[in-house]
Amino acid sequence: MSFKIKANFIVVFKIGDNINFNLRILKTLYDGYNNLPDGRNLIKPIVILNTAVTEAVLYDFVVNRLKRPYSVDVLFIDIFNFLKDKDLRKFEHYITQAEKFDLFDLKDTNFYNALRSLNKKRNRVHIQNDRWEKPYEEYKIFDEKAKILSEKVLEKVVNTMTLKYPRNEEYHDYVNDFELPWNRHFDSVTPSDSLTLEEAQDLGVI
Repeated sequence: MSFKIKANFIVVFKIGDNINFNLRILKTLYDGYNNLPDGRNLIKPIVILNTAVTEAVLYDFVVNRLKRPYSVDVLFIDIFNFLKDKDLRKFEHYITQAEKFDLFDLKDTNFYNALRSLNKKRNRVHIQNDRWEKPYEEYKIFDEKAKILSEKVLEKVVNTMTLKYPRNEEYHDYVNDFELPWNRHFDSVTPSDSLTLEEAQDLGVI
């Protein structure tokens, strides 16, 4: 119940190694989720880690590939000129730039709102919730729908990266393939792969 995706888009190889480390943790969490009687109690760390991996992928792409690219690896000179002097340090910053330039070709869907929704859920790692954001009860945040949303968003992000933004071939084998510990949500992994309207709506804010 897992599948692999090429990590041919990673710029900083140590980020790729750490993503694989966290994916191995996720594999253990999913084994518990699927096999333990109280496996649903693992949904919170699953959602948080799926979202953290999504953030790491976006950081590596937006900051290391678009904002400060190697001279031989410049994808979009206009985006580079726009981003080069910006201070990008938070997940929300990467989401904003991804939406501004529609890096995932999903501007007419809820995809970027889904990323923001997961960012808010991930921030509830802080149990005290000192901003008193609703819902107050964490079991209402970390449910099966949140788990599936985090899977679909991460899967869509890495699918797009490996197909649309691969690095030059000489960099493809430095990071091991990413293994996502669930069954594919999107059957096709081809250059024409995109969300249907129904899938995009399913990725909306919960």
